[in-house]
Amino acid sequence: MPNSTELLRDIHETNLMYLLLLQRMARTCDATTLAGMQMSPRACQWLADLEPHALTRLARSSVLLAQLNVAPHLLLSALSRGMDATLAARGEAAASPPQAAFKTEV
Repeated sequence: MPNSTELLRDIHETNLMYLLLLQRMARTCDATTLAGMQMSPRACQWLADLEPHALTRLARSSVLLAQLNVAPHLLLSALSRGMDATLAARGEAAASPPQAAFKTEV
């Protein structure tokens, strides 16, 4: 298990990568990107205009900024079986035809 210093450094690094990705998306500022980011046009513009040193300062928060928008059962499955196995199982379930909930006898 990582010590608190390593964990904090990992959080800072993850935050910076996340903010850089958001900033790149904000600079495109099209309607599709804004809908996916769930940001107002004003917040999108603020993020796009943010200087690198300010972005780095913001990333140095001790709180992880990125949030996973994943259903709890998929997250638990991905953590226990691995993401590839979870996606493969989900793809197989979507490809197979639905089975009847009951049988009818003639």
